[in-house]
Amino acid sequence: MPTIKYPLEYDALGSLVTLEEDTDALFAQLLSICAVTEPGTFPYTPTYGVYDPTFRAVDRGNYMIQASRFIPEIIITAIDGSVDPNTGATSIRVSYRRK
Repeated sequence: MPTIKYPLEYDALGSLVTLEEDTDALFAQLLSICAVTEPGTFPYTPTYGVYDPTFRAVDRGNYMIQASRFIPEIIITAIDGSVDPNTGATSIRVSYRRK
């Protein structure tokens, strides 16, 4: 089932761009959304997401648990986080394999 791409994009015909099921693009989007969603944001899945790492390191274990629970098609093999010393931006690189 196609999923709407986030952030929203439009194609040349003015339709929303979608991501196909079981693609790397879809898994990347799902992993990104999990990383930027605070637990409790979604009432029907209150445990989804990880706490904001602004003032602490990314909790890799919690992230792996959440990703495993809500994206069962993949197995996370590595997580690497870094902070840009110039901007303070946090980036997370996730490696995974499909089940």
